[in-house]
Amino acid sequence: LVLHPGAHLNSPLEEALERVALGVETALYNSKSDTMVLLETMAGQGTTIGSTFKELGTILKQTSPKSKIGVCLDTCHVFAAGHDIKKPGGMKETMDLLVQVVGLERIQLIHANDSMDVCGNLKDRHQNIGKGEIGSKPFIELLAHPAVTNAPLILETPGAEPEHGSEVTMLKKMRDK
Repeated sequence: LVLHPGAHLNSPLEEALERVALGVETALYNSKSDTMVLLETMAGQGTTIGSTFKELGTILKQTSPKSKIGVCLDTCHVFAAGHDIKKPGGMKETMDLLVQVVGLERIQLIHANDSMDVCGNLKDRHQNIGKGEIGSKPFIELLAHPAVTNAPLILETPGAEPEHGSEVTMLKKMRDK
């Protein structure tokens, strides 16, 4: 289950992070299923929680059981939040930081998409891979990173066929390089 952590609105960020952690922990504790909750990285609009890896890491540290909570990395969102994954080595640098903060085992899913807007713009506007501001080259670094070896990728891009078919083919070729 992928969810956006929410927004802190007028409350202090630390209090909001505690509330999110308590809410997720309560839901996990009361759940009779093995469903894993994945906190999605956010673009940073308004008072949204989760645009920094530190915020996600704080929630993860405060939540049990650890086996039922992880992270969904959204490539457009991390770019919008200011991680320059477009520059050479930028995706690896960003993934290394995410692993350092949340742990390798917590990265469970990737939302793969390009961005209509420039890095750091805090806008969640997805684009087809290779047709936006990120471009296609950073996805080669992403697919080569150990953190995504077992993490499925889900396209979150505009359109349908044939765009999605060609994007899937392109990502498979990048992965197999």
